[in-house]
Amino acid sequence: MAAHINFGRREKPAHRHGPTNKLARFRPMNEVIPFMSRCPKCGDRQLQEGYTHRMLRRLLNTHANIEGYCGLCNEFWAISGLERDGIVIGLCD
Repeated sequence: MAAHINFGRREKPAHRHGPTNKLARFRPMNEVIPFMSRCPKCGDRQLQEGYTHRMLRRLLNTHANIEGYCGLCNEFWAISGLERDGIVIGLCD
């Protein structure tokens, strides 16, 4: 059996916290977390981009309403329980 020898080159193992290998669960608290919500007036799914990771966690932990907004209808609404569950799952990734 032949041995593999690297003369003068030491390959460093990739560190999981290195700049190229980020942990999958690392997410800054001030990062905006977009999610989709269906407008009850027109029925279209609208992208919601107004909440940061920190804000969503606080609203979910305190069971406060998370509001969606439709630019076409100029309408606000409290998102559904199913949509809240989707956000929880998304924050766990």
